[in-house]
Amino acid sequence: MEIPEFPILGTEPLSVEFANTMYGSGAAQTDYLQTPELIALWFAEMVGSDAGAPLPPPVDQQVRALRDAVREILYAVAGGRMPQPGAVEIVNEFSGRAPSFPVLTWSAGEPPTTHRLFATTGVDGILARIATECVELIAGSDTVTVRPCPAPDCTMLFVKNHSRRRWCHPSCGHRDRQARYYRRHHPTEATR
Repeated sequence: MEIPEFPILGTEPLSVEFANTMYGSGAAQTDYLQTPELIALWFAEMVGSDAGAPLPPPVDQQVRALRDAVREILYAVAGGRMPQPGAVEIVNEFSGRAPSFPVLTWSAGEPPTTHRLFATTGVDGILARIATECVELIAGSDTVTVRPCPAPDCTMLFVKNHSRRRWCHPSCGHRDRQARYYRRHHPTEATR
């Protein structure tokens, strides 16, 4: 099987990267978790999991259900609206599977920091981690701004972590500037 180029920004929280596995809109929409093999490859790339063999059908359906719920919630946050109640229930169900604990990290000359370790392993642990991170991202103590990328033909979500950030990736900003330049210099062709 040829390994696809997943739509991974590499700088976003895991729950945002997970939501971005449904890319595009309408007839051009691509589901990067469409098969058990793709799910195993995405897990391997994103969390270093050697999920091994492709997931059995009930599990791959659960993965896509969680992805769709996380995506619905993040788009609701970005749009300033309430998510569908079913999406909240699904994320809470998976988050409830996450036995986790905080770990203190303290290096010489650095302030102490904390991160969460998950005791659950395998696919359940990965899904619980994604759900928990989604909840913490949107309801955590810090105000987080989730946005859909405004670039032409891009449907990626990103966390706006800087006041000047407008796009999910610099390449989207470049495409947007090119499109505006073309419309200014070819107004009759752009309106056809």
